[in-house]
Amino acid sequence: MNIIQRNFFRLLRAGTFQTEELIEPMSAWKWGQVFFWAKKLGVAPLLYDGVTACSDQFFMRLTDELRLQWRQEAEKAERRYHEACTDVAELLTTLGELQLRPILMEPWTTACLYPTPSRHHAGLVCIYFPFSTQGHKADEWARANGSNADSPHRHVLRYKWKSVSVEHRHRMLQLSNKLNNLTLHHIIEQEWLDGGTSHVVVSGQRIETIAPTLTLLVALVSIIKTMLNEGLCLWQVVDLGMLLRQQGDRVDFVKLQEWTDRLHFGRMAQLVGTLLTELLGFSVDEVPFMQPTASSVKVEGIVTELFSESRSSARFFRYSPGESLSSVVASITHSLGNIEE
Repeated sequence: MNIIQRNFFRLLRAGTFQTEELIEPMSAWKWGQVFFWAKKLGVAPLLYDGVTACSDQFFMRLTDELRLQWRQEAEKAERRYHEACTDVAELLTTLGELQLRPILMEPWTTACLYPTPSRHHAGLVCIYFPFSTQGHKADEWARANGSNADSPHRHVLRYKWKSVSVEHRHRMLQLSNKLNNLTLHHIIEQEWLDGGTSHVVVSGQRIETIAPTLTLLVALVSIIKTMLNEGLCLWQVVDLGMLLRQQGDRVDFVKLQEWTDRLHFGRMAQLVGTLLTELLGFSVDEVPFMQPTASSVKVEGIVTELFSESRSSARFFRYSPGESLSSVVASITHSLGNIEE
């Protein structure tokens, strides 16, 4: 990694996981590049906390203009988050009063685990409906009370409600490979019956969510799915790290290992674990789904691609060829279906 990338990840670790980091000297232009990539990758508020934590260091020399821009970016994210929290709590309360049993999913539930939740890239509000009857009624309610309702995929409805973009899911997660998808649904259904639920507090409201072990599986598979379709999404990996740090003691890692094996995602899980250890400073012991004896994965190429204008998922094909090929076929089929004659 070059010096811009090294300082980027130092600030990310310091701001998110509150580690002690030593900053290397850089020019004003290079600090501007760190800020540029922080914004582009959706983690600028987290790095701003790192800037604050390292502000007393001799080489932490930002121009006043850049420091102001960074602070304004963090404050803007904070305003958006607090406004969204109020709307999310109201939405979930309304759906709950209609006896529709909405289950709030990550990334919103993960935001509550951060030292400063308002720094989190919460984004889309994902709500899972475990029972199809309630799910269909929730969709009807959303079309009547929300705006811009659209169903981009089967079992998914997206719409705008007040300040937030919302996604109703009738399936917790979908994979392109049919066999993997069926296996994932069996895992989720069984764990849903056996594992119970958990709760988070959003704007003073107690909201139902999924239990930690299943949450970690969904987060891990979501990262893998994104990598195979679009390339690495950094904030997803940071979220996974926060889940491990804050809820790792409540996770059944033996069960998680069994699930990733059944989904044939062992190598991809190893790759994600390596990103956590090499980029975010985790120890191997903190990432139990990694295999300590496995050969180390080189992440330099992944980081180089992350800090570039072009993104590709092709480099991950060898880690999960079945799901990668299915993703390509599904993408082509979806595109052809949208072509107007």
